[in-house]
Amino acid sequence: MRVTFAAATVTSMLIAAAAPVHAQTYSIGTNPQGSLAYSTGAAVSKIVIEETGLKMRVAPQGGPVVTIPLVNNGELAFSIANAGAASFAQAGINNFKGRPQKSLRMVASLIPLYSGFFTRKDSAIRTIADLKGKRIPTGFLKQKIVEYTVSASLATAGLTLADVKGVPVPNSVRSVQDFSEGKTDAGFTSINSAAVKQANVSVGGIRVLSLPNTPEAVKAMKAHVAAATIKVVKPGPNFPGVEGPTSVLMLPFLLMSSTKTPDDVVYKVVKAIHGNKKNLVAALGAFRAFDPKEMNLDIGLKVHSGALKFYKEAGI
Repeated sequence: MRVTFAAATVTSMLIAAAAPVHAQTYSIGTNPQGSLAYSTGAAVSKIVIEETGLKMRVAPQGGPVVTIPLVNNGELAFSIANAGAASFAQAGINNFKGRPQKSLRMVASLIPLYSGFFTRKDSAIRTIADLKGKRIPTGFLKQKIVEYTVSASLATAGLTLADVKGVPVPNSVRSVQDFSEGKTDAGFTSINSAAVKQANVSVGGIRVLSLPNTPEAVKAMKAHVAAATIKVVKPGPNFPGVEGPTSVLMLPFLLMSSTKTPDDVVYKVVKAIHGNKKNLVAALGAFRAFDPKEMNLDIGLKVHSGALKFYKEAGI
């Protein structure tokens, strides 16, 4: 039954350029090093290698707008992507307008991806509304889904990109770098990524801004990214800059593949992930939020047949 939707150092064998799916070497496309997507892909690769004997490696790229077409074409076996990017790709809308990725399939829901704006701890910017007229990262040419989540987050306070001073960046990792170098007044990315933890240290402390959490704010957010929800996170070591209960945008982080990746390979990967939460957490703390029972999350995406075989056997 489907559930309804409601970093350690990586060994050299995990890090390589994208490779075709042949010769029993399977690559996971991710965002650049320093991103949560990269760390997630590295953790999954480590567990799959240890548990199945399959050869697997991480292929850091520009983000889902780059990796998803490579997966769809069979040039990469897997990709880490959030639910927003994956749903856009399968449907052929927004940054995939007119280019539906017809072979793309969901393999597993992994961890919740919490994204948000953050400022320096001593900044006068304390709310989303305070971002009006301020310098924030925009563009995200290699990671367009982030542009949509930026717009969705601004919309919760009745703002649009026209209300801020956009500073073009290629991806979320660069947005954090620009923030740390004082080129922007606020950064935006997954708030528990390695890059944000580094920024927190380099600038002497950050503050994550809380989204307005009202029915009107949620409706405004979903007009930009329908799969997004608002979740409340609490202070903890994985959330630098979270000073109290804080409302942030959440999208599930997914492992994606395509019909070109063999069923038996996907089955082995899903089985390895499902049975090894402890080892996944040891590789990446963010997997503490991983729930094996929700791997087959129903968010309207087509699921790989190899994954479905395992989920049927496991009763999830």
